[in-house]
Amino acid sequence: MELLWSPVGIGVLWLVLHCADYLLTIAAARLKARGDLGKRVEMGGSYELNPLFVQAVEKGQWVSRRFLLTLGAGAIALPLAVAYFDWVAEMGLEDVRGLSEAMCGALVVTRFAVISVHLQNLMLFRRLLHVPEASIVSLRYDRGTVMMVTRARKVELTAFCAIAALVSGRPFFLGGLAATLGLVAMLFLWGRRQVSTTPATQSSAPGS
Repeated sequence: MELLWSPVGIGVLWLVLHCADYLLTIAAARLKARGDLGKRVEMGGSYELNPLFVQAVEKGQWVSRRFLLTLGAGAIALPLAVAYFDWVAEMGLEDVRGLSEAMCGALVVTRFAVISVHLQNLMLFRRLLHVPEASIVSLRYDRGTVMMVTRARKVELTAFCAIAALVSGRPFFLGGLAATLGLVAMLFLWGRRQVSTTPATQSSAPGS
């Protein structure tokens, strides 16, 4: 397992998970735009909640400049950080031992949190499009409710990480707990901004 939080392992994990997150986001957004699904699943904003990628997702771009920049930045920064932590630990500073594993946990847990939702939405959208008995189903939520539901999903994951950290004592779950709490805080800030700029008459469905 330690291979996962080696410099090479963390770099490969980042490339795979970041690509999976972005490509699944585009796939779900493009699927939602098919047929009459755009009217049945009304959005008070973009399917994408992260302001950095809203434009690319709305355009359905499989490759975007910001995606490539973040992909490259993560592929450089994360392995360098892990290599530094390992070097400092080898110098005898026990306090930094486990930081590489915690960083791996932060990456895996937060990406799992969003990738799993995209997979659920893909299955939901496909059913709404192709299953006759689902043809009358429509989803309408205001933006504030969407953000609240999304945060609640992440809070469930923080509870799991907290229990796993207490039981196992592994830095992996501590890193996942800290990063997921950070994600909840970011969603709260994004939600306040988006709700304040979204007309009250618009509605939305959970996106990511």
